[in-house]
Amino acid sequence: MNLQDIIYFYHLAESLSFTDTAAHFFVSQPSISMSLKRLETELETTLIDRKRFHKRMSLTRSGEILHRHAGVILDSLSQIKDDIHDYKNQIVYFGFLPTIGGHFMSTLLPRLGKFTSSVKFVEEESSDIMYELVRSGEVPIAITGSDLPHFNDENLIQIPIATQKLSLWAAPDHPLTKQKQITSRDLKDTVFISLEKGYTHERIFDRWAQSKFDEPPQTLYTKEIQTALSIASSTHMVAFMIDILVKDSKDLVKIPLTDPPEFYISLILNKESQDNPFQNEFNEMMMALAKELSENK
Repeated sequence: MNLQDIIYFYHLAESLSFTDTAAHFFVSQPSISMSLKRLETELETTLIDRKRFHKRMSLTRSGEILHRHAGVILDSLSQIKDDIHDYKNQIVYFGFLPTIGGHFMSTLLPRLGKFTSSVKFVEEESSDIMYELVRSGEVPIAITGSDLPHFNDENLIQIPIATQKLSLWAAPDHPLTKQKQITSRDLKDTVFISLEKGYTHERIFDRWAQSKFDEPPQTLYTKEIQTALSIASSTHMVAFMIDILVKDSKDLVKIPLTDPPEFYISLILNKESQDNPFQNEFNEMMMALAKELSENK
């Protein structure tokens, strides 16, 4: 079976237009017709219903089956090309959270050595999404966060790096910043800002709020960390964040909590991932560096 015929057919099945398909590949319409005929002859079936009384072409049942499998074939071909390119150019991939991961990069980057110019960062804002990318094998290795100290996944290697306590952050003129100790009664009428569902912070905040208040507190949710911090610094709303996300902000004051919940930062690796030797070498180096970070925290 001719691979180019598969490529032509997939586009034809998507567009249902000989004209569009020919134009897309810069070939003549008869070339597309001949390609389709070769496939139909080899498979001994009709792939596209071209009866004149139809207002539009349609795939036959056999055509639908080939269309589905052709998509898988072309995806695999694309992945093969990418894998060979990465192997030839010694490209390695690393899952990177700009906020949390960025905190550690000043320590990690000078230690990357020969990988400095070949590493490609796969960036995501959400720890949950990054976890799923590693778990599925789309990303081989990453630094991510969690509301639990250990991932219950036998396919993952996890190296704890740091544990951060969550705090409240408010504008300097907020009344809560004047108090030495904060109780849940002091927070009764507080409007909170939290990251929205899909973020680890939201789960931690939700559990903490349930343990402190009889009724859910008034809360503004956002998917942008900087948006949350900006609102907190310019209003009397209070942000619920780990120190790494706030850093050395002069516009916010930290309000420590009694028995604060914790946020766990780890390097995770999918041990089932089929990586090239260069990626494997990079993974081993990153695991060694993560252990150093953990020991020096």
